[in-house]
Amino acid sequence: MKKSDKIKLLRGKSKAFVFANLTRPNVFPCAEKLIDLLIKNKVETYMVPEAKENISVSGINFSEPEKALPEVDIVFIIGGDGTILRAAKHAIKYDKPIIGINAGRLGFLSDIESESLSEIKNLFKTGCPIEKRTLLEIDCGEKSALAINDVFVSKSEPGKIAELFVECNGHEVCRYRADGIVLSTPDGSTAYSMSAGGPVLDTSLNAIIMTPVCPHSLISCSVVFSPEKVITVGSSLITGEKELDVVVDGEKVFELNKNEKITVKCSEKCVKFVNLSGRGFYEILNQKIIGRR
Repeated sequence: MKKSDKIKLLRGKSKAFVFANLTRPNVFPCAEKLIDLLIKNKVETYMVPEAKENISVSGINFSEPEKALPEVDIVFIIGGDGTILRAAKHAIKYDKPIIGINAGRLGFLSDIESESLSEIKNLFKTGCPIEKRTLLEIDCGEKSALAINDVFVSKSEPGKIAELFVECNGHEVCRYRADGIVLSTPDGSTAYSMSAGGPVLDTSLNAIIMTPVCPHSLISCSVVFSPEKVITVGSSLITGEKELDVVVDGEKVFELNKNEKITVKCSEKCVKFVNLSGRGFYEILNQKIIGRR
């Protein structure tokens, strides 16, 4: 289990950056309520310049993330899991803890719901633990990316089966004919990997989960690798100039050309989630996944 730190905000001394998915009208009231709460507690609050058109609360500092994030103490993200995955990459770059506020549908990565903003008072009273979660580092020559949830390797042409090989520390693990392969973190074990039949891992663990997607095989199980392993994935049958797509946290990041392959390993960096609500992994799992069946 990874060591947990704590964060406590100090009135008149702390700074916060607020990311909000302003394409969703239901986010506006939540964002304004959060910002008003922070400003009333004398927390210097920042948002991106584009938010000026939608947020009417006075006292906000509008700044590009690259300028403000090095100085802030905490990052709030309002939206669904997709918003958190995108905005968290900024926080990871500057090693800042984040709090996800759900204004989407599932919100598995969120700590609190939009109607529970009063819980933020805990940040000023006793402080809250920071949970350090595994990130995956994906490399392909000069191309690289970080995954909070997962990386998916698939055929560039929709509907085509990919011929893939998987190696661990240079040794062949298996070869697949499948729609693709998902390599996920424990956080991502409840996302695409789970939908493809993979196991659910406690987010306090440090591991890499490999799950084939729709394999053309009667027997095809997920494999869980220890954190020091380096996983390699590539095409075992190159037939085109742009054979495979690499999708990280739901967004295509690059294509694999002839003879290219990716390496995936646990990153030295981590994503820091603030546990404001006090809920544990299994409570969230039961509420968000099992309880919805």
